[in-house]
Amino acid sequence: MKKFKRVLVPFVVFSLLVAPVSVLTPASAESIQEIAETEEVVDFENLPIQLAEGVTLEELAEAINEPRILESKNVTIIENSSADEVIGKRQMVYSPNAAPVEKEDDSIFDFGAFSYNSADKVAKVAESDTDEVEPRSWRPSIDGVFFDHQMTSDWAGGDVYSTVKVIAVVGRVASVDATHTIIRSAKEDGKYNVEKNGSLYFNPPYENLSTHRVRVNAETYWWSGKLEGVVRYLGGGSSPIAPLREVEKILTNNKGDIYPDYVDPQSNIKLIKPDADMVPQKRERDSGYRKDFERRYVGYFGQPQYFAWDDVEIHHMIPLEYYGRNHFDNLIPLLKKDRKNDYILPHREVTEWWESYRKN
Repeated sequence: MKKFKRVLVPFVVFSLLVAPVSVLTPASAESIQEIAETEEVVDFENLPIQLAEGVTLEELAEAINEPRILESKNVTIIENSSADEVIGKRQMVYSPNAAPVEKEDDSIFDFGAFSYNSADKVAKVAESDTDEVEPRSWRPSIDGVFFDHQMTSDWAGGDVYSTVKVIAVVGRVASVDATHTIIRSAKEDGKYNVEKNGSLYFNPPYENLSTHRVRVNAETYWWSGKLEGVVRYLGGGSSPIAPLREVEKILTNNKGDIYPDYVDPQSNIKLIKPDADMVPQKRERDSGYRKDFERRYVGYFGQPQYFAWDDVEIHHMIPLEYYGRNHFDNLIPLLKKDRKNDYILPHREVTEWWESYRKN
């Protein structure tokens, strides 16, 4: 399970400012005042909350920028479903003890819908003989559902998976109705096109917090996923599901092998991840590229502390076959085949990945 690091993007803040429906609409001064008054009568102590195993109430409070949910005495921890596991999952991350690969945001709160929902007050007043209702009976509730998103690959079977899992349910949720889509692109930051859709419908209560997966055959692409739909609440009202941050992306070859995440532990040189549509164009190897790299590495970062020069290959991150340069910025030291080292990525892991690049 990924560890939550930062407060989510302004989606959640904006959603708190609109009642009863949560949307990505900037709030006016009037709506801010309205919610400020509404928040005063929310019964946080009895607010029902369901959390996936491993997700803390503190993380949820930080994610939705609402510390008062820590007052809830009605929190249920739900065990993870075994359906989360993908046989053959292989996400390679190296240098764990020296220089971990840094992610912009490791939040598990990837998609969500959230609302202060006061529609139940309207319903109760309409059913009453008078316009007066006991204050506690019409207190607005906080309602919402949050999802974790993961991209994985069964490299043994040649499949790519997009998986979304409900990790938190707040308040009284009636149903989740959504479309879960795998998308792909030739470039990490390029336009992603739909590859395959799957329909997702959840109806609480959850014995296990529900998981939904979409699978496609692996090819050399950048892969990601998206979730679009509606969450409906028992008290009335609904909220659209929206991304709370940039969701996970992976790069696979035709076998479904994920391109490794790697950072050199001393220099912090990061292994470049290529585009998925490069065309072969051979560049010749410079005779002095290795000596030049060693000289500049020592000059910038000092003598190697995690390897000896005799133990490493100087790898062209964008291969010469695809017109990769012999320049320092395209080079990284990787471990030779017959050597052992807990910190340095084996050269063969990368070269084997490139053997199944694009459509052979």
